[in-house]
Order: sequence, then C-alpha cells, then structure tokens
Amino acid sequence: MKRILTIMFICLLSLSAAAQKVAQKYIPDNSKPVLLVFTADWCAPCKAMQQTVFTADSVASALSGYNVLLVDIDSPVGSNYQQRFCKKEVQIPYFVVLDRGGAVRNRHLGAMQAGEFMSFLRDSGTLGSGSGVGAVKYVNVPDRDAFDKGWEFEAGAGAALVTTSEDKLFKPGAAVTAAARYRTSKVLAFRMGLDGIYTPGAFDYIPKVTLAVPVDMEFYLVDPAYISLGTVFAVHNAAKVKVAPDLGVRVGAGCKVWDLDVSLHYNIGILNLNDGDIVNRVSARALTLTVAYCF
Repeated sequence: MKRILTIMFICLLSLSAAAQKVAQKYIPDNSKPVLLVFTADWCAPCKAMQQTVFTADSVASALSGYNVLLVDIDSPVGSNYQQRFCKKEVQIPYFVVLDRGGAVRNRHLGAMQAGEFMSFLRDSGTLGSGSGVGAVKYVNVPDRDAFDKGWEFEAGAGAALVTTSEDKLFKPGAAVTAAARYRTSKVLAFRMGLDGIYTPGAFDYIPKVTLAVPVDMEFYLVDPAYISLGTVFAVHNAAKVKVAPDLGVRVGAGCKVWDLDVSLHYNIGILNLNDGDIVNRVSARALTLTVAYCF
C-alpha cells in the first residue's frame, strides 16, 4: 500500500511540473514563443531598455515574432511569476524566453545593448520561429484578475485525525495530498486528487492506511478563501479489515495564500467496514489539515 501511494504521488508531482506556467490569457498568439520581461516602475535600466534597445530596428523586428509579456514584480501575480521563472535572482531587469510549448529556453539578468539582446534571442533557439516585420505588441502581466482560469496542480502534506462511527476518540496520523484543480470562474472550481493517510496508533476497524480519491466542487465566495463539497472513494486497511473499499462524502474549507493552499476537510464514509454485519455498522471518519504548494 505504501509503495503504491508513493508511486502515484510521484506521478502527480511529475504531471504538475509539466504544467503550463504562464496563464493562457496572457498569450495572444500561440504560434509565437514568449519573452518574459521582469520589470517595475522604479527600475531605471528597465525603462532605458524599453525606450532605446526595444525600439532599435533589428530588435523591434525580432520582438514582433514574440509574445512580449511585461511582468511587474511589485504586483501579486508578477511576484508569483518571478518566483517560478527567476530562480534565486531578485534583481531586474530579468529576461526569460519560453518556446511555443512553454519550456524555458534562455535566461538573462541585467540590462543589455541591442547586439547583446539579439545574441540572447539567438542563443534561445527561438529567433527564427515567427520573427518578422510588424508592430511589437506588449502584454502587461498581470491584468490584476482575481484568478487564472484553467488548470492548477498542487501537492502537500499535513496532519490527520481518524476514527469510526463506533469510536469516541480520534487517532492522530499523517496525510499527504496531490490534486489537479480546474478553475472555471471567479466563484467555482473543480478539484480531483489523491490523498493518503497513515495512522500508526490505529486498532480494530480504525484504518491504519487509507488511500482516497476525492472529487470536490469549490466555491470561492470570498476569494481567496473557499468552501468545498464533494465525494470520496477510498480503500482502507485496518487490523480487522485487510482491504475495505469505501464511498463517502466530504466537506471542507480552505484559503489560497500566495502559492500555498491551506485546507481542512472532513471525510465521512458511508459503507460498512464491519465484515458485512449490517446490524452493527461501522463507517470510517477522517479530519485532515494540509498545506499544499500550488504549481
């Protein structure tokens, strides 16, 4: 059970790492690569490059073949993008070239002259993919939307309290989680994940290991806080029940703080774990508090 949980957890982490990191709404033309220009209102070298280097004929012609995104590091989403793309550097100007698939092809820290900037684009291997004559279109990132429509992935860990309908006390345990979320609007999102719970002090029908697949609807009534309602399918392993499938409901609440999703969920199983004894029914319960990093 532990090995299966570890393998599935790693697979979801790999999937999240491959996710597109720039919101699609900021990319006007998917046939062109992306140039991220990290800047700020107070950055004199940034303004100087935009007024001189970017207006040079050779550079302007090349930039017409890119989606040029100006990222304000002083804004919440801009700071988030800086953490994702700029490694440990915090200085600006900072430039990142992405190919049409979203992969990073080149980075540069500091101001450049026109010749240096052209060499930077050539070294990225993207200069020939769409460059041409035309006006350079600049896109400001972020446009200060409260959310980015589309997919988001998260993985994290936390604590759990596990019991059954027949027990008076909760047993403490540890929880891990990985999930994919699709945000459809400012109010609604759908989330499907994989949760694992390990309870070392469990006995009788209290599950020692639980592997669960929750499916939730999240309602962002006061963004970034949300409440959720969903269903959960689980497989339990307990002292008196070697392997027991379960189906249940769950409610929860959470809050997105920068790249972290802090959430509290309560799962209530509805299937009987008591070896078919329908008179003395036993169902599993779990309360989890997790902190997950959003990709």
